[in-house]
Amino acid sequence: MRNIHNVKNVPIDGPKKSSGKFTCKIVAKNDYIRADGTCALYVQIFIEGKRKRLPLNIYIKPKMFDSKKQQVRGNSQIAKDYNLIIGKKLSDINKIAISYRLSDSYLTLDKLVEDLTNPTSKTDFIKFYEDELKKQKNIIEDSTHAQQESTLRKIKKFKSRIFFQDITEDLIKEFKSYCKKTLKNQDNTISTALKNLKKYLHIANKKGIKTPLNYSEIVVKRFKSNRVFLDEQELKTLFEYRESKFVPDDYKNVLDRFLFSCFTGLRISDIQRLTTENIVGDYLAFKIQKTKKFHKIKLNNTSKIFINDETLFKGKYYDQDINEILKEIAKNAGVQKHLTFHVARHTFATNFLIKGGRVENLQKILGHSMITETMIYVHIVDNLLNDEISNLDNILLK
Repeated sequence: MRNIHNVKNVPIDGPKKSSGKFTCKIVAKNDYIRADGTCALYVQIFIEGKRKRLPLNIYIKPKMFDSKKQQVRGNSQIAKDYNLIIGKKLSDINKIAISYRLSDSYLTLDKLVEDLTNPTSKTDFIKFYEDELKKQKNIIEDSTHAQQESTLRKIKKFKSRIFFQDITEDLIKEFKSYCKKTLKNQDNTISTALKNLKKYLHIANKKGIKTPLNYSEIVVKRFKSNRVFLDEQELKTLFEYRESKFVPDDYKNVLDRFLFSCFTGLRISDIQRLTTENIVGDYLAFKIQKTKKFHKIKLNNTSKIFINDETLFKGKYYDQDINEILKEIAKNAGVQKHLTFHVARHTFATNFLIKGGRVENLQKILGHSMITETMIYVHIVDNLLNDEISNLDNILLK
């Protein structure tokens, strides 16, 4: 019987001490030969004298198995594929044993088989993330939960299973590359995914689960976002589209929310929670979802156009559905810019300053705690003005 650390294709940093005597090897069940002359290969595990054989779903002729090398003989493609399956299974068993050793947990045969056949949060990061996300449901905002759930879906597409021992710098680089090249994510989207991955790795590390790469070693870069906003003509184009009798109700309902935000600066998280009770005379009074602070802004006459007397806005839509519909609206209306709901907030801020509004007043309306957040829009307007000065060149220098 051969110890797992001597098996080819298994990492050499295996558990030096496990819960009791732990051995593992590949065996051919040559006492039962099938009609086609083949027998099954199994992985045989011993822990503290208890034995378990797990089928590999590999069937070969007995003479093809090299019990000494623990491999299928030959250089054929099928032999190479079988050996990859064997190596992967032994590696998975090894990683589970490592996880238990590093977390000072007692490994039994039943636990090993359970973790091997059905990933658990003890050894598999994806399962851990999934379980912890459920616990976060009533703690974090719905929009934040949806964002972290989106990251989980990306990770599942990236890998079906990630042992905690797989979390290395190389894995993080591979995940970033997958988001960029396969999913075609922008830098800010990738940073958000990394931030969420880092959060759940932090929770795991705090619970005593050790990983080759600690959460604190993951650096999440912040990128300057390209603040897309709509100018006057584009706003008029969307309004004209809204007034068309051919616009589906869902599109009009979503557009009402979007245009209301274009003239108030509200975030989608606040828009989604408004009712007619938030309207007090000419003012909108509500608690900002992000900061939990009470907020009051005056409603201009344009914003009132989009308010429904009974429910403020018609229909119920998830944030993701709203952004998908906005893409279709932009396409149908002929607006070339990439529309998401946050474009409405940028539109309000930029046009507020263009029309002569003061930056300190904009800070209060947007609910920014720091003036530096608001100054970004001042820079956008300054750049616009500089570009317009260059238009004078068209007078004589055509």
